[in-house]
Amino acid sequence: MAATALAANMFPLEVLLPGRSYAATNAGKTLVVIFQRGGNDGLNTIVPYTDPQYYAARPRSTGGGIGIPPPGSGDGAGLDLPGTGFAMHPSILPLHSLFTGGRLAIVTAVGFAGSTQSHFTDQDTIEHGFFQLRDGWLNRYLAAVPAAGAAAMRAASIGDDVAKSLRGSVLVPSLTDLASVSFTRLGQSRATLDSNFRAIYAQDPASTSTNPARNSLHALGPDMLARVAAIEGIGPAAPQNGATYPATTFGREMWDLAHIIRSGLGLEVATVDIGGWDTHDDQGGGGTAANRQAGRLADFAGGIRAFVDDLGPLMSNVVLLTCTEFGRTVRQNASGGTDHGKASTWFLIGGSMKGGLYHGAAGWPGSLADANLDSGRYLRATVEFRDLYADVLSKHFGVGAGDLAAVFPGYTHTPVGLFA
Repeated sequence: MAATALAANMFPLEVLLPGRSYAATNAGKTLVVIFQRGGNDGLNTIVPYTDPQYYAARPRSTGGGIGIPPPGSGDGAGLDLPGTGFAMHPSILPLHSLFTGGRLAIVTAVGFAGSTQSHFTDQDTIEHGFFQLRDGWLNRYLAAVPAAGAAAMRAASIGDDVAKSLRGSVLVPSLTDLASVSFTRLGQSRATLDSNFRAIYAQDPASTSTNPARNSLHALGPDMLARVAAIEGIGPAAPQNGATYPATTFGREMWDLAHIIRSGLGLEVATVDIGGWDTHDDQGGGGTAANRQAGRLADFAGGIRAFVDDLGPLMSNVVLLTCTEFGRTVRQNASGGTDHGKASTWFLIGGSMKGGLYHGAAGWPGSLADANLDSGRYLRATVEFRDLYADVLSKHFGVGAGDLAAVFPGYTHTPVGLFA
């Protein structure tokens, strides 16, 4: 049982799939996808403060509403994004200099036609690429495009479970705590345990179990042990370049992730979750009016900024993409919160990313008047989420049109233009 459980989280990626050769330029590069689960309110994250309709729908937090006051107006004011008419929520201050320095791309209205505004179905759509498909979009990438070289760990979900975006025919490990992935604490018993595992894996699978996965388990078990040894080999490490991570689960996971990337294990794709975004009540604003969303944004921004600082120049080979299943209603509700909406704000940083504010080809609606909204309540999507995914795969990893078709079957990619 112990051998089965451990192998289930530490299996390799090359899982008896027929190999093919591609011209992708994914060598030494990494994609990190952070999922804000619960539906983050994009309008209070990146605030259209020059639009009077924003404050009509959300009175200023200084007056009892949840609206973020304009830059320079005092307590809880937004952080100006120069020349755009937009401001950042004050709790994401750690990301502000990344934007003004041209490193952070902000896409203001990401979504898709046909959103059900259900956490479960819309998360499935975002993670699978298409609701009707059962494997994740990142798993299909791993299956379609081979690793550029030997990798001790090509992909991983950082957290308690494997994200749906990484589930599929290619098996991917989850890592809850890097320090716990080790047999060293067993002391002298470690050699015995390793020997026992190897003896189990060397047996005839038919003699050990009737489980249909028994052949794969016996074939992959020794490789799992090698992966544990690789993680043990990198050891603990302090953050570099003066990076300071939040003392939270998300902060610890981003710290672990940066350490794995810097240690040269060949990590190409990773996912991290951060929850708590379903702000139906007590959403709050900024400053002394801060409440639920402000706390989540501070953790989110602090973890991302520490990760970027920690990796330093290595970020030239790393792209970090954030996503959420939907945004929130334009108008605040009677409980000081917002309800399920449609489009929301996503962030990207790293690689050859061109920083800036992106509204999509259709542009920002100009005004949040009811006539410009979906059903008079929701911000319409002006950037299709699959186009962002395809931009990252094609520009960061060099994935060609044929392989993009394997990842997003039947979909026509319209570039967003985020990369130099």
